[in-house]
Order: sequence, then C-alpha cells, then structure tokens
Amino acid sequence: MSIATQTDPDQDIGPARSRTKTVQSILERFALVILTFGVFVFFATWPQTSATFLSIDNLQNVAANQSALVLAALASLFPLVCGEFDLSVGAVATTTHIVVASFAANGWSLPVAIVMGLLVGLVVGGINAVLVTRVGVNGIITTLGMATLLTGLVTWGTGGVNIVEGIPRSLTDVGTMAIIGIPALTIAALVAGGLVAYFFALTPPGRRLTMIGSNRRAADLVGIGVQRHVASAFVLSALFASLAGIALLARNGIASPQAGGTAFTLQALSAVFLGATAIWPGRFNVLGTFVAVFFIAISVAGLSLAGAAGWVSDVFTGAALVIAVAASTLVGRRHRS
Repeated sequence: MSIATQTDPDQDIGPARSRTKTVQSILERFALVILTFGVFVFFATWPQTSATFLSIDNLQNVAANQSALVLAALASLFPLVCGEFDLSVGAVATTTHIVVASFAANGWSLPVAIVMGLLVGLVVGGINAVLVTRVGVNGIITTLGMATLLTGLVTWGTGGVNIVEGIPRSLTDVGTMAIIGIPALTIAALVAGGLVAYFFALTPPGRRLTMIGSNRRAADLVGIGVQRHVASAFVLSALFASLAGIALLARNGIASPQAGGTAFTLQALSAVFLGATAIWPGRFNVLGTFVAVFFIAISVAGLSLAGAAGWVSDVFTGAALVIAVAASTLVGRRHRS
C-alpha cells in the first residue's frame, strides 16, 4: 500500500521566490551604479555633448574637480555614521583654504601653511565636539552656528576679496598634475576613501561608531564610550573638511571667500545620502558615496556641456539631496524591519 504525501506549496515556489529576492537585492545594491553608467553613455552618445564629453581633458576635469567634494563627503560621513550631523563642513573647507593661502602669501613655507590650515580643522572639530558631547547642544544647531561664525570671520578677514598672489606653484601643480592619465587629486581622494572604508570596516573605533549609529542606547549599555567616540567623529569630520579646503586651493589656484560654504556642504550631504541607497543599501558607506559623487558630477557636467543654465546645478543638487534623504530613509527602514 502506498502512502500519499502532500507537497508544501511553499517548496514549489521557494526557489522562484529566492531568485526574485536575489535579483531585487542586486538591483537595489547596484541601481545607482547602473544609472551612473547610463547617464555617462547618454552624454557620451548624445549629439549635443558627444564631441566634448569623452575628451580626455573633460574627463580629467570632471575627476579632478570632484576630489575636494569627495573629501567633504568623507568628512560628512563620520558624524552621520554615528547619528549626528555636521553642517560646518563647507565653512571649514573655506576657512582652511583661506588660512593656507594667507600664510603662504605672507612668506611662510607651504608645509607650515598647510599645518596651520589643518589646525583650523582640529580646533573647530574640537569645539564642535565639546559643545555637542559635553555641553549637550544639538549637533545641527552647533555646527550651523559654527558655519555662520566661520563665514563671518572669513568675510571680515579677507574683505570679501580673493587671494590670488603668493600661492605656491608647488601646490597648484598638484592640482593640475596627472599620474598615468589620472589626476593626482583624484588619486589622493581615492586613497583617503580607502582609508576611511578600512577605518569603519576593520578598526574597533570605526565599528563602535557604526554601533552607536545603529543603537546608541545599546552601545552605551555594553560599555562603549559613546560621548568620546561621537566627539572623535566631529574632530575627524573637521579634519577631512580641512583636507577638502586644501584640495580646493590646489585645484583652483586662488582662495575665494565664496568657495565651499553652504552649497558645498549640501553637495557633500547629497552624495552621502544618495550613496546610502547603493552598494550596502540603508547604510552610509564609502563606496556608495563615491558612486553618488560621480553620478552627480557626470550629470551636471553633461548638462553644462549641453548649454544648461547655471542654476541647473543647484536645482539638480537640491533635488538629489531631497530624493536621497527620502530614499535612504525608506531603504534603511525596510532593512531594519
């Protein structure tokens, strides 16, 4: 006598569901990469832009021009990973490149000028850290106030006038130099990104910052020094913002009180939030940030070559920030559920 066996319906559709989930996961992780590639191909083949878009000069310019933004985005990444905001990134970059240019123009050696610029970042980061972790002031209010203060000091110190004389040729040469066809500043930004990725993935302080961002109360209960690590995030953020300011000076060859600022901060935040929808969706991550920076850069460069008005860049960046924040929030919520 044979015994009839029932087949579980879930077993029949299990492999199909598994394949569907795999495809969805791949699309979710690499949608921004695919979109970036698609935008690149579009502008490379569109008759209005194809003649200049693929030229070596244009590609090198796009890559080199984004090096400072990459560093600013990395700066924004440190506080965001642990659940904080730093809105002073652009102002710190502006202040740093003014300080470096001023010292160099007044006869100080380039190494001394750079050290003074980096000290600006360390001091500002330290003040932000103390106000947020010791005094208990909200991070957004603290860094917004600091950005406003620095902007006022820069305007007062420069009189709103660009510094164009006395900037060392050795620094500006770095801004135009290419190694095997890749801009030196781009290589520096890639190295910095690799170090930050290593920091978050493979070092105890980086992992603790990630834990704090995931669940601050749990991190506190297991003995992680939450306040100390959050303070370090603000200091590292300001230090990387200073590096972004030095990259701006090297690339532009002049120090402008209008460089960086609020627009620079928003561009950096757009890249980080948009990057949180790619590679490791729902998590702020370095690789996704890189993809996002170049997605925005390629899009804006292509539109500019097509003759779009200057305000298009601001509109695109602002729209990218709004969409990125909404998308990263939804993706993060889905992954936590």
